[in-house]
Amino acid sequence: MTITQIVIIVAGLVAGYKLMSLMLSPGNGDKNKQSPRSSNDDPGTNDQRDRSYDSAWSSAPSSSSAPAWYQTLGVAESASLEEIDHAYRVQISQYHPDKVAKLGDDIRQLAEARSKEINSAYDIAVRLRR
Repeated sequence: MTITQIVIIVAGLVAGYKLMSLMLSPGNGDKNKQSPRSSNDDPGTNDQRDRSYDSAWSSAPSSSSAPAWYQTLGVAESASLEEIDHAYRVQISQYHPDKVAKLGDDIRQLAEARSKEINSAYDIAVRLRR
């Protein structure tokens, strides 16, 4: 093997490693992702990914702080019926109790609560649009 071949192989391995690490790192492609926090940032704050995960799997909110139907479905308040249907299908496919049936009891209970919340928001949206 010549020096040129060894250099090309090493360069290919380094480039492949960098490419794969970029593709497999969590949060790539997320438009709302914040830059990584340094150690001297406020330790009491979470990054965007942690907040979205926590809010997605939090238990059902109390009636006084319940989000509006359009916030629950993730659409604009002036969304069309087609947009509402699409958002409902996406949300319910993530949280349907049958989809998480083999997971732990706590996750099933959270998914049931979230699916009830999504269903009630969809019912309200459909009633308002008809």
